[in-house]
Amino acid sequence: MKNFTIKLSALAALLGLLSIAVYYGIPALSISPVFPYILLFLYLTTLLIFLSLEKYMNKRTSQFANAVMLVNFSKIVFYGIIIFVYAYLNRSSAVSFILTFFVYYFAFTVFEVFALLSIGKK
Repeated sequence: MKNFTIKLSALAALLGLLSIAVYYGIPALSISPVFPYILLFLYLTTLLIFLSLEKYMNKRTSQFANAVMLVNFSKIVFYGIIIFVYAYLNRSSAVSFILTFFVYYFAFTVFEVFALLSIGKK
């Protein structure tokens, strides 16, 4: 778990630094001005989800698979609601928010999948 947290923090820091560089260095590229909040939100939810799924790693494979599917479905619905509400309330910056959210979501999801696979191999 400690290793996961350190690597997840490194990923979040890297994404944050890249986002700052893009936000200030390439203003023509549309990145949401609320990117720090998106990054923090996805960092915390990924950490909590990983903690909850880690409990199921030592149980039967079917229980773990069910937990992963349920958590991922719930996560997608929850994220979809957040994106929809933000886009509805802030129509002028909706596109940049959705693109920024998607890039971060993709990075954290790939990281989470590889972390779960590496734990599963042990």
